[in-house]
Amino acid sequence: MKYWQRVRLLQKLILVFIFFLIIPVLVIGLYLFSTSLPLVQKENREMLEKVVYQFNENIQYRITGYQNILMQMAFDPRISAALTQKYERLQDEVAALQQMNSLVSRTQAYFPMKRIQFYKTNPTLHEDGGTILNIEKAAVKEWYPAMEAEERQFYWHFSRSGPPTFHISKWLVDYLSNEKYGIIDIEVTAGALFDQLSSPLEYSDSWTVVADAEGRALIDARDVRTGENVKQLEYLNRAFADKRGWYATKIDGKMNLIVFETNRLGWKIVSVVSQESLWQKLRLVKNAAIVVGILFVGLTLVVLIGFGGRLTKRLNALIRSMRKVRDGDLGLMVKVHGNDELADVEAEFNRMSTQLEESVKQIAAARSATETEKLRLLQAQINPHFLYNTLALVKSMAMDIDSSEISGTVDALAKFFRLALNRGGDILPLSEELEHVQAYLDIHEQRYPGRIAVEFDVEERALSCEMIKITLQPIVENALLHAFESTGGKGKIGIRARLQGENELCIEIMDNGKGMSSEQLNELLLGGGSGLRETGGGFGIFNVNERLKRYFGPSCRMTIDSLIGRGTNVRIVIPQTIELRQSSLNTSLDRG
Repeated sequence: MKYWQRVRLLQKLILVFIFFLIIPVLVIGLYLFSTSLPLVQKENREMLEKVVYQFNENIQYRITGYQNILMQMAFDPRISAALTQKYERLQDEVAALQQMNSLVSRTQAYFPMKRIQFYKTNPTLHEDGGTILNIEKAAVKEWYPAMEAEERQFYWHFSRSGPPTFHISKWLVDYLSNEKYGIIDIEVTAGALFDQLSSPLEYSDSWTVVADAEGRALIDARDVRTGENVKQLEYLNRAFADKRGWYATKIDGKMNLIVFETNRLGWKIVSVVSQESLWQKLRLVKNAAIVVGILFVGLTLVVLIGFGGRLTKRLNALIRSMRKVRDGDLGLMVKVHGNDELADVEAEFNRMSTQLEESVKQIAAARSATETEKLRLLQAQINPHFLYNTLALVKSMAMDIDSSEISGTVDALAKFFRLALNRGGDILPLSEELEHVQAYLDIHEQRYPGRIAVEFDVEERALSCEMIKITLQPIVENALLHAFESTGGKGKIGIRARLQGENELCIEIMDNGKGMSSEQLNELLLGGGSGLRETGGGFGIFNVNERLKRYFGPSCRMTIDSLIGRGTNVRIVIPQTIELRQSSLNTSLDRG
């Protein structure tokens, strides 16, 4: 196990492939071949039996076809009428002969036949010398004795006089009187019956012979010629003992497999196959399997080594890059190869490296911003009691000289700072935020009396809703500084607050000032407008929006609608769910 842990990945892949794939496949392959060889030999023998059976069926199909033609002609009423009626006029006889020859010509046009002849007993119908002959001329034919010997539906006769041909004969019988009125004979060449039948065997050292019931060969074969008696061949004698079957025997010192079938006419279809040729394909398959197995193993090892080497190369490159990132080389990128799983790892490494670099930069920037914010808050909160005491002293001095304006301004300023500082906390109810705005407006009124009219429309149940301090005052201050420039500082400001449903506080700050164009509004929303920058020592609208999102998340929304000459409407929606309030309170406590 310790050795295995020290082995490299590529070596592990090769060892696993050899021990768990190559060796088991070779062992199982050899076992299956040795156990399946008898089954394959049996299947080959059964396949040969089926092939010979199918060849026999093809021959039987042609035999049946010719017998059906013979039957159709024998029962054709036109032929029976032409051969049996009595003729008194020559033109009737000529018309009958013409009709017979026309039927024969049409039949021969569709089916390969050498000759069709009718032998008739009707003395009133004369011979035409070709198709219509007298019955006496049938008696001299070599196929006629079999017709006289026994009654059969069809008579098949193989003739060797000249080219090998077959005669298919049938008695013409009047089934009303049961009298024979002639014979129909069809002569077919051996080629017409056996040609174009596909060879049932594909082995080079094999042959097939067709013989009749007496053993005469009906086609040429390797060891016999048409008309010869195949029974003279000792190794074929057993084929005539049964209707169908197979047996193995030696021919010229070599083992051969003989398969035979018998058709309805008693003909034998005998196929002889050399077992050496039969099993040669199996040996070729075995040798080919061995060669293919060797090639498979070799090529697979080559591919595995090449693929594994490329894989380990990519892994080593990735590991080196990880070590560089660990040592501080942030933002390092590696090449992504393709779309495989390792490419996903490479892509994730690139994303991780980039995000890590960005995170480090953000952390550094946030740390710097935090330190700056702490300094500003520290400066803003230096000795608030000293500030309050100083303001109380100024108020006392104003009262000594009986100046109510200075006293009121000092009260408003004291309230403004008291609410802004909020004892170090960030969360306060809406009622106190409105007091903070009112204190700011009171100071503004003392400076610019009668210029600004302010209207509050606040639902009572909204006063207890929580929000961040110094949210509304920067927006009101922005309106006072920019909205009324064209009117000499005169205008109206409306502040509306209501609870939407049970969990959203909606606040609107409206003015009837000069408004903004769409370009100015986009600038404002993107943080480039002057109203979004910090004004003096307070917080700008941009900071207000950022603080709201930081405390309440994306569910807190600020929207600004403005039209030139009509004014501006700033709408703030603050969630008031218990979870968000608790989260906001915890955040406020953490920051305080």
